[in-house]
Amino acid sequence: MPGFDEEAVDLPSLKPSLEELTRTLRNETNSVQAVVPAIIVYGLSDLTVEELKAIEPVWNQLPAVAKHRVLRALNEASEAMFELSFREIALLGLVDASSLVRSISIDLLWIDESAETMRKLMTMADSDTDSAVRTRALEHLGRFILLGEYGDIPADLAAQAQSLTYRIHKDPAEPVEIRRRALEALANSSHPEVSALINSAYADGNHELRIGAIFAMGRTCSKIWRDQLMDELENTDNECVYEAIRACGQIQLKEAARRIGEFTLSDDREIQMIAIWSLGEIGGRQAFEILTSLEENVTDDEVAAALDEALDAAGFSLSFASLEFESDDD
Repeated sequence: MPGFDEEAVDLPSLKPSLEELTRTLRNETNSVQAVVPAIIVYGLSDLTVEELKAIEPVWNQLPAVAKHRVLRALNEASEAMFELSFREIALLGLVDASSLVRSISIDLLWIDESAETMRKLMTMADSDTDSAVRTRALEHLGRFILLGEYGDIPADLAAQAQSLTYRIHKDPAEPVEIRRRALEALANSSHPEVSALINSAYADGNHELRIGAIFAMGRTCSKIWRDQLMDELENTDNECVYEAIRACGQIQLKEAARRIGEFTLSDDREIQMIAIWSLGEIGGRQAFEILTSLEENVTDDEVAAALDEALDAAGFSLSFASLEFESDDD
């Protein structure tokens, strides 16, 4: 799997010169190495306008597979080191001829909350020629719609995003996957039609839309979906169960804690991990006790790390609830 040289990146280092960067980028044309050099990771971070102009011709000459390999490495680096910013190269990637490059460039903008990026995502969600790119753009547009609910982006821009996702979801000519992602994005808002749209998608009979509806239930952070989610926890379809567990965590459905606790012992790793996360989000004494009992028998490092995070979240919730109770008694 493509990656970046973590050891090299962790060492104190100056940003490489443009000459070093362009030379190393050219070498990526025929590179068969899985690890992307640290020079590229550092060099493509925090690009100035002048630097971008200088490397753009070299970047454009790279084959799509090389660009994709580099961008994947930058994504990994951005998640490991928040001080690095790859916004400029990501924006360049949004207009690439390769749909794979456009798609992964969207991911690289995961921390960007600018109006410029939001507008670009709206355009791509609406009219990109590749459905996978449209899907990815809609997934990321959801976080901007949520920012609109918090008043962190202009109200008119938030309204445009809601109108766009509403129109896409309602259009029967759109592919089902696109309609699903549009609903999931719109569910981050207080749009008056959200509940009706979720109910309609849930009852549609199409499996893809049903999954999207369950996901959207969690995005609404509303307990009006209690009965549907409790039912889905008994589903034999693992996709439905996974999304229901996640949604229960998002709406902090305490009634689901016992049943979700059973999934922490699942042989399905993804379901086990989401169940642990969900209990942490649900919080309360029952969730905390389930997680604590699980801790005694965990030998897997990944599960143990997830469990520690969930216990922290559930413990904080429990402590906060105790403080509220004591305050009420005073």
